[in-house]
Amino acid sequence: MGPTTLHTMSVRVAEELGVHPDAAARALRAALGLFRAQAHHPAIVNAGIAPAEYLGLALKSDRFKALLIAATLTAAGRDVDARLTWTAYLDREMETTRLAHQAVPANAILGDPDAIHSVGRQLGLTDEHTDRLIPGLVFTIATGYPYRSADMRHLSLTDVLAQLTAEDLTELLQHAALVDAGRAEEAAVLLRRIQHAP
Repeated sequence: MGPTTLHTMSVRVAEELGVHPDAAARALRAALGLFRAQAHHPAIVNAGIAPAEYLGLALKSDRFKALLIAATLTAAGRDVDARLTWTAYLDREMETTRLAHQAVPANAILGDPDAIHSVGRQLGLTDEHTDRLIPGLVFTIATGYPYRSADMRHLSLTDVLAQLTAEDLTELLQHAALVDAGRAEEAAVLLRRIQHAP
């Protein structure tokens, strides 16, 4: 995306929201910086997605548009509107994720509550604790769904969730449990190990 296109985008957002173009331009630079950093994340690189390809996908995503609008409103001093906009977007994304999870077949690990609880118990988690962690875990997978590797692009979110293995679920639940327990350093170490696994 060239400078002219980016300028046009920021002008359009400014007009749409009724804010000064400088606020939209600052927000666009910040949003692009965030997505450029994500483009070089090990999880993206390990998926075989080139930074330019990731950015191309990200800039067309609903998440980027929602982030840009919220950042523009914040830059214009409209913090309450920004929070409401971002929360509304997250609510829509979580509802989409919830519906996709409900559609996972019962013979897939994420479609089988007993299998999920079994994985949780192996990690020393109660069934209730596991149940609390699963929606966030599924949501985390869903937020990365648009940027999946080329060989998975034809899959729906439901298909991606259905392909999760017991080993994947174990690692993800373990990470979520560490984060939930406030053990950030251990969670970061585990996440790096997961992301650098072949």
